[in-house]
Amino acid sequence: MRIFLYGISSLSFWLSAPGRPKSTCAVSAKALRNCDPTAQSVAYLARAYPQIPEPYHVIVSSQHRDPHPRAITHVSVFAYADKPFYRIGNGVYASCPELCFVQLAHDLPFHELVKVGDALCGTFIIDPARSNGLATRMPLTTKRRIEAYLRRNAGLRGAKAARRALASVTDGAASPPESFLRMVLGLPYRCGGYQLENLQANRRLRPSRKARAIAGRESLVPDLCSLEGRLAIEYDSNADLTERQIGRDASKRLALEADGYKVITVTKPQLADAGHMARVAVEAGRRLGRRVRPQSKKFPAQNRLLFQTGWSLGKYHRREWLAGAGSLEVAPAADGQPGDRHRPSE
Repeated sequence: MRIFLYGISSLSFWLSAPGRPKSTCAVSAKALRNCDPTAQSVAYLARAYPQIPEPYHVIVSSQHRDPHPRAITHVSVFAYADKPFYRIGNGVYASCPELCFVQLAHDLPFHELVKVGDALCGTFIIDPARSNGLATRMPLTTKRRIEAYLRRNAGLRGAKAARRALASVTDGAASPPESFLRMVLGLPYRCGGYQLENLQANRRLRPSRKARAIAGRESLVPDLCSLEGRLAIEYDSNADLTERQIGRDASKRLALEADGYKVITVTKPQLADAGHMARVAVEAGRRLGRRVRPQSKKFPAQNRLLFQTGWSLGKYHRREWLAGAGSLEVAPAADGQPGDRHRPSE
């Protein structure tokens, strides 16, 4: 029994995986032979990976005459330049994070693709057992690694859309709302953002002696910052935080201000409000010496699409599995998965 996850289903696994498997778990596309989904393999997948919603998106090497009703098959005959799949369990394989991103580029719109790209390159994991639905991990991949993969597999279906979105992906996002905050402020006008360039995500700063005394720590990590503009932008969820955590956040802001940073704090309701975020962008731009004036004709429509996309990753997991998770980052979105019952060959 072998089953290979594709795109959406691979993403569902990676978003909740504690890390990237060892290189010894990587296999070539030759392993795709005789991997059509069966009642046995689909039933096993449902038991072993309860986080992955149905229908399952799976890869096959040739068109399946009798498709399984719980699976969407994607035919792949591409000559991959390396080993593009990881064994993640007994007979279960997933597209590597880089290939997963390219496969998603064929199915997802631009803003959604940037969002999941940030997640694949981020330092968070979806974990319903935690109060806010998140835990931490090392990034599964990086922008540079995805770029290198695209160069080695230039003919992959979805490569063009993947390259376009990858230019707007960021490394090191610590949560979905932080990723969305960076998208709203940093995306180009033509993509619906406010084009505030060079805002770095989770850049570790070495504060002055005075600031270290205020913060009670040796380093500070703003959610977004500009060293040149002495600007820090912090996302403040205030969800399920202990008094100690609230106190640490407050001392962090005071320490940044002591070192000459202007600190802008954005709450969850404010982040969801397009009008408020426009005002945040103007204020941040003023600090950076930039006039925020979206002149692209595409901006109004793309800005609406961006806020319709939001930051939730909930639709990539089964609702029952997410039950009890914090509503902040992983609140379920609308039902439905993109894709037809069969896909043409890659």
